[in-house]
Amino acid sequence: MTSRDGVTTIGLDRPEHANGLDYASGRALLDEVTRAARDDEVRAIVLTGHGGVFCTGDDLGALERYLGGEASAVPASRDTGDPFYIRVCEALLSAPKPVVAAVSGVAMGPGVELACAADLRVGGPGTRMGCGLVRAGHSGVAALLQRVLGPSRTTELYLTGRLMPAEEALRAGLLHRLTDRDEAIIEEATELAVSLAAGPTRAIGLFKELRERIDGHPARCGLRLQGQFHQRSWDEVDDSTEGIRAILEHRRPRFTGR
Repeated sequence: MTSRDGVTTIGLDRPEHANGLDYASGRALLDEVTRAARDDEVRAIVLTGHGGVFCTGDDLGALERYLGGEASAVPASRDTGDPFYIRVCEALLSAPKPVVAAVSGVAMGPGVELACAADLRVGGPGTRMGCGLVRAGHSGVAALLQRVLGPSRTTELYLTGRLMPAEEALRAGLLHRLTDRDEAIIEEATELAVSLAAGPTRAIGLFKELRERIDGHPARCGLRLQGQFHQRSWDEVDDSTEGIRAILEHRRPRFTGR
């Protein structure tokens, strides 16, 4: 985990296992994301994978040990049985600050769900995203990937097991930015996160909370919630006053993230 200009970068670092999650790495990822989400000094998070791959899901070695009777090998809580990737996704979605995924190489299965839990995603020419769970006789990716792509495209990716190439992912909205070089992905994602971190991050956190609460509600209920959150901006966000003053005074706002 590294920090710069209010941005904390959290990287999966098991390239010899295609950044697949075992118990130790899943636990560590959850701890780091939870810590960054709660830290008021952290104003934006970048999630990435080292070694030219984002995350291919669960580590195959851990699954082999699980099939051999080692139940504790899987990347899941020993108390509740919750898969760590699900709890990480929940932490990213609820983090009161922007999250950017730097998607190098392959993101598939639980890995693509981690990417979809970010607010923005940056990829490169070698980025490929999708799901191979059907080939293993497992279901999944119907939560966050479907939220981004919609039911039709998600169903096609699940049933075929194919990986969506970068240009198609950009057109479909699975990626928001596409660099011309894979080596530039983390730099582009970091620069994006730095610009977001300089913004009214408390207001961004409220937007994310509203986004999660409004999902699935009828429009009328959503509008009422939206009104409540707009009032919360006035009541709870110092930057809301600074932003209005900056507009009236024709200057750049000086946001503090409070």
